[in-house]
Amino acid sequence: MSYLSQEKKSISVEELKIEPYSILLSYPNVNGERVEKLAGELAEAGVSRILFIGKTKLDGLNVLGKGCTAIVFAAETVYGKAAVKVLRVDANRKTLEEEAKFLKIVNAYNIGPKLYHTSKDFIIMEYVEGKKISEYVGELKGKGASKRLKNVVKEMLEQAFKLDQNGIAHRELSNPLKHIIVDEKEKPVIIDFESATLNKKYSNLTALAQSLFIGGKISPKIRKIMNIKDKEKIVSALREYKVKRDFESFKKVLKSVKINF
Repeated sequence: MSYLSQEKKSISVEELKIEPYSILLSYPNVNGERVEKLAGELAEAGVSRILFIGKTKLDGLNVLGKGCTAIVFAAETVYGKAAVKVLRVDANRKTLEEEAKFLKIVNAYNIGPKLYHTSKDFIIMEYVEGKKISEYVGELKGKGASKRLKNVVKEMLEQAFKLDQNGIAHRELSNPLKHIIVDEKEKPVIIDFESATLNKKYSNLTALAQSLFIGGKISPKIRKIMNIKDKEKIVSALREYKVKRDFESFKKVLKSVKINF
């Protein structure tokens, strides 16, 4: 890793063709033809510069995320500051088009980052400035913390309910720490629809609520801030919701966590 790669805060799309930056387009094994192709396609799609921000390190470069399927980095584009998700060479799928399809669908319900551009190998979408839900909850304290958290939780559960009502299974909301960001306006944004499927029987709400209030890593802190002492009421409401999956049973879930609709 060069000194130059550590110091640069941004590079042009053209510089993606050279090391060490080419790894962003062809991870984990750099393929020259693939890099040339994707660099050209990104430029045509309106990407002008790559921004090295984010807490994840990829070969010394700061990126927004690194998963089993793709690498995500920030960029300056014709849409403004955006997130670019690039398919890994060793991914267990051949395209990101299915994820883009679901992102476009949920955008219609004001869910997820806005989709700007999609291709077989990459997605350009809204860059969500904010904190992971675990960071947000961990930093909450003082007067008004309970009300603020209730507003965020209500919005999260409403989004999960909308997904259920439209038969869209995110399938990873049982681990919201990786898949929900709270933006600067304290609006929660569900990300990563790469595992999403159409499944009318799946309950996003149940998966999310169980993690937030029952068995997830941040559930004790959430219950403390929201002054929730009876977990059995939540479990009972979730059982009813899983069977009925209607608006009335949804409202009972909200009531069980001391949120008024």
